[in-house]
Amino acid sequence: MKRYDVLDTPAEEVFDRITTLAARYFGMPIALVSLVDETRQWFKSHYGLEISCTERRLAFCAYTILEERVMVVPDAMADKRFANNDLVTGPPHIRFYAGAPLVAEDRHLLGTFTVIDQRTHWDFGPDRQGDLADFAHLVMHELERRRALAQAEAARAEAQRANSAKTRFLAAASHDLRQPFQAMELLTGVLAQRLHEQADNLALLERVQEALHSGQGLLHGLLDIATLEAGTVEPTISEFRMCNVVKRLVREMSALAERKGINLDVTECRRSVRSDPLLLERILRNLISNAIAHTERGRVLVGCRLSGVVLRVEVWDTGPGIPPDQIDLIFEEFYQIGNPERNSRKGLGLGLAIVRKTAELLGHHIGVKSTLGKGAMFFVEVPLAQAETEPAETKEVQAQIDFAGCTIVVIEDEDWQRGALSMFLESLGCQVIAAKSATEAVSRVKMEGIFPDIVVSDFRLAERKTGLEAISTIRLAVGQRVPAVLVTGDTDPQRLRQAKRGGYTLLHKPFRPEDLKQALAKAFIERRG
Repeated sequence: MKRYDVLDTPAEEVFDRITTLAARYFGMPIALVSLVDETRQWFKSHYGLEISCTERRLAFCAYTILEERVMVVPDAMADKRFANNDLVTGPPHIRFYAGAPLVAEDRHLLGTFTVIDQRTHWDFGPDRQGDLADFAHLVMHELERRRALAQAEAARAEAQRANSAKTRFLAAASHDLRQPFQAMELLTGVLAQRLHEQADNLALLERVQEALHSGQGLLHGLLDIATLEAGTVEPTISEFRMCNVVKRLVREMSALAERKGINLDVTECRRSVRSDPLLLERILRNLISNAIAHTERGRVLVGCRLSGVVLRVEVWDTGPGIPPDQIDLIFEEFYQIGNPERNSRKGLGLGLAIVRKTAELLGHHIGVKSTLGKGAMFFVEVPLAQAETEPAETKEVQAQIDFAGCTIVVIEDEDWQRGALSMFLESLGCQVIAAKSATEAVSRVKMEGIFPDIVVSDFRLAERKTGLEAISTIRLAVGQRVPAVLVTGDTDPQRLRQAKRGGYTLLHKPFRPEDLKQALAKAFIERRG
């Protein structure tokens, strides 16, 4: 009975309609949906009867549920079981009773569907008993439907709780798991500066960095795929020039191609598209890095091709190609060609799975064509913009800026992360003011009387504060718009867009020392501009 969660619930129209119809059909003044628990019978619906429950010892239904069949009492006064019953000798003065059991799916009996009269009836035969049983089936159908809906709602609520928990875990994982990688990256950068003239030690350091970068790649892939599966990514669509995204990625990944001795080229693309620039960049970054990884000689080419109302961005490589029987499998998680030994240095096989899931989120079509032994071409089709937009003017970053003598305020609430970042900046010749919070940073700046050249702040700080607030506090304190670099391990594109709207240079953890130097260079150019 408790599984149906119906006892002591308010009246409902569907049950009241059934009892009203039954009273009219059988010509009886009273019709009840009666449920029997340990101590009472309770009426979910009671047509023609004012009371809502009685003691179980008085219930005719208590006898009906002893057997799985309709029970008929033509004259209660003539039945020794009920002749002295308070409901017979007093209100409502029952003379005739007929009850059909309410039978659950597991064959448990919950109560009865009942019709009652103050007159005797000796003509309630098998046909009418069958009709009464049908009314009981209608009631049980509704009770089962309610139970199924309640179970579905409970399952949905549990799924929502699990999804919320997963979302919270991913948010924490995206930040916390990246932290040690970030500190190691910066510390190996400091070590590289100190070992610059020692060839043997540099060779060892390169192997350490190679393992570190491999671990970072695996971490990024796992967090990205988990974030997409959790459904926490919401696209923000805008119109932009495709060339801006492609050229930026080619510049970013050219060093990786050079280390392998292959060419990374791009063809000119002047069309504008409509998509989420951050998510589209994630797709293309995975396609380009995948092409470089599988190309041992030759080149990788990124180009655009107009196809009706879409722009098809293509990534060509001169790698070994893909066997025809594996083309349908390569976009699945953890599937890799040419890595049967599961060598982690070759990744986990998540890059193309991320491409597929991100493209599905954006509604972009992706595909691949390949000739075995000659290479492959992956593509993504992006809707054209409704109107052409002019590309934003960008300034080239001078990578080799001398940072010696610059004052940089570092705001980071984690001690070891703050220490690693400060140590690396000091290795570049910077004067560093490191603080856990904006309040502490302002106090240090005023105490030392030094105007900061740049602020470098983590996005997520203690006490629910953000780097955006911290940077604003520093700028307000010194009375100038100090250039800022915002560091984040958060993968939520909405959070990243919020940072970019503030006009800050954004670094995504774990970043490499060269990435930090590039970000600082951009900040210097901003100040000079």
